[in-house]
Amino acid sequence: MGKKKVLIVEDEKNILDAQAMILEDEFDVIKAMDGDEGYKLAKEHNPDLIVLDLMLPNRGGYDLCFNFRQDDQLKDVKILMVTALSQEVDKKKGKMVGTDNYMTKPFEPDEFLDKVKSLLL
Repeated sequence: MGKKKVLIVEDEKNILDAQAMILEDEFDVIKAMDGDEGYKLAKEHNPDLIVLDLMLPNRGGYDLCFNFRQDDQLKDVKILMVTALSQEVDKKKGKMVGTDNYMTKPFEPDEFLDKVKSLLL
């Protein structure tokens, strides 16, 4: 069986590249820099997991997450929301739109890898 696919939607290139580097040994990584591209690539590649930043150009993470959950093709994709916002209200909102797990920046690479693996295994 092939590697599982992870789509990372993150507008800060250095964070995007760092996340991809952490994951690419074990997963097929697809990268998007904004919400519209993230949605398009999700439809195209049907990833097993989407690592989703909250603050994105064009479409925000909450909006995207909600749209993934309304989409028959993507509704079962695991979603790990990553954000600099660590308020309880943000976590609640994330849960409301259907995120599977939540992580705040900055984070340790190992912690990130573990979270991704825990959602996919």
